[in-house]
Amino acid sequence: MTDEEVLGLIKEALEYSAPEHANVKMSMESTLGELGINSITALEIAGYIEDKLNIKLPDDELAPINTIGGLAELIRRQI
Repeated sequence: MTDEEVLGLIKEALEYSAPEHANVKMSMESTLGELGINSITALEIAGYIEDKLNIKLPDDELAPINTIGGLAELIRRQI
């Protein structure tokens, strides 16, 4: 997946999990905190992506991620 595809998927997951954040601008450098994503929303985003791509994002690898780029890298490794 390209950066644009992964970013689009993460944005889709964010819109689904936290519609109030639907219009945020994000980049690979954006931190989850900057986007208003708390730990619960992050888990919901991960679950959405897991279901959409039929993959598993390991909790021990997901927990330390704090940027969109980090999440994108983890997604790519699991595809």
